[in-house]
Order: sequence, then C-alpha cells, then structure tokens
Amino acid sequence: MFTDDGPTSWRITMTLSREPGPVDAPAGMSVPVAAYIAATNAGDADALIGCFAEGALVNDQLRDYWGLGAIRSWAEQEIIADKVKMSVVKVVEHFGDAIVTARLDGDYDKTGLPGPLVLAFHFTVRADKIVRLLILNNRPVDSLDLRSLRAALADRAPPAMPED
Repeated sequence: MFTDDGPTSWRITMTLSREPGPVDAPAGMSVPVAAYIAATNAGDADALIGCFAEGALVNDQLRDYWGLGAIRSWAEQEIIADKVKMSVVKVVEHFGDAIVTARLDGDYDKTGLPGPLVLAFHFTVRADKIVRLLILNNRPVDSLDLRSLRAALADRAPPAMPED
C-alpha cells in the first residue's frame, strides 16, 4: 500500500500475513489449493488469507473482491462465520489452472440453493500463491432445455407497432 505523507514523500507499507501450514496435496492439486481447502475446513481465516497473493482477485457468484483486505472481509463473512466445509468431488488441471469441484456444507442460509450445494472453484496460482479464484454454481448442460425455449419464443407474436 502506498501512503502519501506530503508533496515529496511516499512510503510503502507492507503487511505480513500468516503463511498456511504444510499440507499434503492430493494428486492433481497444487499445495496452495490444498492449503485453501484445509484452511476453509479448519475455519482458519489467517491461513486462508495466507494462500493468496497481494492484489489477488476472488469472484464469488459474480461479486469481485480485489486485494487481501477485501478477500479477508469476504472470507470472514462468507466462509469462516458460516463454518463452511468443502468436500472435494473432482480436480481437473486445465491449461495450468486447477478446477476443483466441491460439495459444500455449513451454517449458511440454504434457502433456494440446491441440495447438496456443489460449486466449481477455478484457481489460478502463480509463485505458490493464489492470484485468482472464481467460484461458480454451474448447472448441468441439460438443466436448460434450449429447444423448449426456442419454441416458446417462436410462438410469441412480435409486439404491434404503433401506426402514424
């Protein structure tokens, strides 16, 4: 963080975050990703934040959290407070990124959510830190019947145009 102390002086303030402890990474999963899952399941906010690089991005269900401060606030409210637990279903390496599909449970409001809640976590790791995490609630391909949607749209008459 840069601090302006006057017209000619600048200070760089650095904050130290606790590094996550050693974890055993399952096959196909990098150590930072395994550490993120372990910290989530342990409810350890400091270890979870230690998995991320300065300036990292988390996008959770179309909401962006940039930087360690915003990520900490998000994690404390959405993960730690709700006692979220992750159970890994599948890990896929995709062009250097890791896509982890996990079943989630916890003390969060489950109203309107599918049971069980299964989310896709798209991790980008650089220099042993998570630089980007996208969390998506994917739907199965057949959950949206495009043929029915096209038929319904085709049956609709276009709106009448006003006459001059």
